[in-house]
Order: sequence, then C-alpha cells, then structure tokens
Amino acid sequence: MDKLEYWKLCTEFTVVQAALIVCGIAPEDMQFQVERTNDALCPEGYVATRTALKHALESGRIKPARLTSGADDEGNSFEYVDVSSTTISVDEIDRFLKLSGMYCEFFDRRDFQQAADVSADPAMPFKLAAALKAWKAVTSDPARLRGKSPKQALEQWLVENAADLGLLKRDGQPNRTGIDEICKVANWKPAGGATPTPTPAPPVVPPVAPKPLIRLPPPSEDYSANLDDEIPF
Repeated sequence: MDKLEYWKLCTEFTVVQAALIVCGIAPEDMQFQVERTNDALCPEGYVATRTALKHALESGRIKPARLTSGADDEGNSFEYVDVSSTTISVDEIDRFLKLSGMYCEFFDRRDFQQAADVSADPAMPFKLAAALKAWKAVTSDPARLRGKSPKQALEQWLVENAADLGLLKRDGQPNRTGIDEICKVANWKPAGGATPTPTPAPPVVPPVAPKPLIRLPPPSEDYSANLDDEIPF
C-alpha cells in the first residue's frame, strides 16, 4: 500500500501536512524539516498551498479544527494559526480546494460516504459495506469466477457498479484506488490464482444387471425301453 493511503485514517491535518499531501508527498518524509528549508528548495507547489491554507484560516474562509494556543508577556492566552500545529478537518480542506478550482482525490471522502448502506446499519463502514456487497454478488454467481481469481472478479463487479456505489471520480471514471482497497477487504483468496473452470462430470453408466437364470424342468424319464415288442393279447 502507498504510504499516503495510511494517512486516510486521519480526519484532521496540520497546514504543513495538508500542503505536502496536495503536492503528493507523504507527510512523514518532510513535515519536520520543510519549514526550516529555504522556500526555493521546497517541493513544487508546497509554498503556494501552505500560504493559501494559512491565509484562508486567518481570514475565516476555513474553519480550523484546532488552533494553536499561546500566551503574551502578561500571561494572557490567545489562539493563532501555526502551520505546524493548527489542524484542519478533511471536509474543510476538500471544500476549500474545490472552491479554489482545485481537486485532490485524497481529501474527497464523499464517494466513500455515499456508498455506505446506512439503511442496514448506520455504523457500517463504507469499505466494509461495499466489500460485503461485492463478495455476495461474486460468490452467488459462479459464472463471475470462471477463469478469474477472486480479486479479478470482485474488481470487475465493483467497476460495473461504481456509479451505484459512489465509486466514481469527478471525471466520471471509476475510483481505482478505492476499488483496490475494497477488493483487499473482500478477497477470500489473497494468494491469487484463478478459480478452476468447472468441467462436467462424466455420465454415470448404470451397471448392467445380470440376467436371471432360468431353470429348465428336468427331462421326463423315457419308459419306452421297458415295453415288450409283442402285444399280450
């Protein structure tokens, strides 16, 4: 799994982390040194993204999840925006980017939320709900597994039903990253290998019953030898 995928477990990000992710960089690679680096040496797009997020927080266009607390010389506490500790929710980052004419698939959690089967259980996680649907559809139709591995069959079904599951990106194409993650949940054979194509069993030939033995009656005894040649009268 790509390092960035693990960061989807987070629901809030610092300004620095969010800016790095927009640039396609996993935060653990640079978050602690990027602000100590000359702006000219920062990753392409980082300075502009960080600046835009910081200004939007300061102007109120982005609602912070948590501001940084400080105290002045007289001990009075106050809150301010610090790019390394102030955090922003995923939804706020996604909303701001879209309003600014930008799109970052990482922060768009809408597709995953839409596909959750809340009618069955409001607490059902999206990926688990989608994985259960895919698993049930594939395992209940043996034709889908003919000549395919479970992962291939699951992927095909998810692509076919991407619109209903909310697995389409903004350009209308299937969200391959989300589909791949769901396949990992639903795949009951992660080692791979195609499911053997079923072959018809040879016809069963019933055994030939032996013909019943017919017992012939014993031959009648011949008394002709005991008869006299002459008639006794």
